[in-house]
Amino acid sequence: MLYSTPPFEPTIKLEPFKVSIPDKDIEELKTFIKYTRIPKETFENIDGLKKGFGVDKKWVEETKEYWLNQYDWRKNESRINSQPAFTTTIKNKDGLEYTIHFAALFSENKNAIPIILSHGWPGAFIEFLSLMELVRKQYKPDELPYHLIFPSTSGFLFSSSPPLDREFSLDNVGYLYDQLMKGLGFGDGYIAQGGDIGSHITNELGYGHKACKAIHLNMRAFSLPPAGTPEASKPHGLEEFIESNQPFGYNLEHATRPSTIGLVVGSSPISLLCWIGEKFLTWSDQDPSLETILTFINLYWFTDTFPSSIWRYRYGKGPLRHIKSAEDEYMSKPTGYSYFPKEITPVPVHWVEKVANLVWSREHESGGHFAALEKPEILWADVEDFVKQVWPTVSSKE
Repeated sequence: MLYSTPPFEPTIKLEPFKVSIPDKDIEELKTFIKYTRIPKETFENIDGLKKGFGVDKKWVEETKEYWLNQYDWRKNESRINSQPAFTTTIKNKDGLEYTIHFAALFSENKNAIPIILSHGWPGAFIEFLSLMELVRKQYKPDELPYHLIFPSTSGFLFSSSPPLDREFSLDNVGYLYDQLMKGLGFGDGYIAQGGDIGSHITNELGYGHKACKAIHLNMRAFSLPPAGTPEASKPHGLEEFIESNQPFGYNLEHATRPSTIGLVVGSSPISLLCWIGEKFLTWSDQDPSLETILTFINLYWFTDTFPSSIWRYRYGKGPLRHIKSAEDEYMSKPTGYSYFPKEITPVPVHWVEKVANLVWSREHESGGHFAALEKPEILWADVEDFVKQVWPTVSSKE
């Protein structure tokens, strides 16, 4: 397959990977969908999105019918498999082995710039499918100026879940990703990019790993405006806090009751549709297609990874929130930031300037939380522009 040959002999064993869901699993899913009851109509679920109460009952009913009678998993599976993908096994600092799944577009030019792009929740590596397709139209394998790596975060889809007997945090993911890039031959330097949880991972790579030379973010989380900004001097009353955090009830549930929500949502495809589908509808500037939403839901269902995908939230607003992360420190590595106005946390550029060595930024007039999914052309243009600016400088540094 084109774009599938690493430029160097890997020091980690790579296994080519294809998504291949058994027919019986597909039929089982349809049975669950068909016989799952959708609860009765209430004031809250009539036009729930407009009222700010969550997903609409009517939308769930119509999507259920589409899922059963029109959605074609095999067509979407084939699209996913049109991009090269691999699995590998990497040991963490404690010697525990983890499977890391990733898609990749390797250039035939060994001197191409390595970039690792990290997804968030409730996303997956397929957030970048349209971007991968765009890159392949733009560059032939011998012309591609980048080596692009798109991992599945630990706990998501085809990568190992966090261990059952101990905590697991962002620095674990950062270590595994850094080892992945080094194992692929990119130990002399690479650039990291990410949004949502992927932005936290990207900060971790930039802060804690020498080989990561620069980072680009399309989201940067803040609990409060950083010191030195005009907004920091304003009072933050309880009512303002509740209003500004209205979309984050899910976050508190993930953070404080991950067992309960993991078991409830993960036990039914309709539950997954409601919980995850709502996020795609409310966090996007324009609604993704049902095909797109259902492909994410199917993958979470087939891999049974919703419960293991929410581990990060305990470190945000949960019981482990006191543990410091890379985002509590100043990011000295060259940083790029793309602002999308419909992001769930639309942080202005001048906030990011206070916490990072911001050398590149761009503000867009449209676009939401899932930048790679919603605006692949725009996000990719931003990444290219940033990389072309910083790489000549950072690649020559020790």
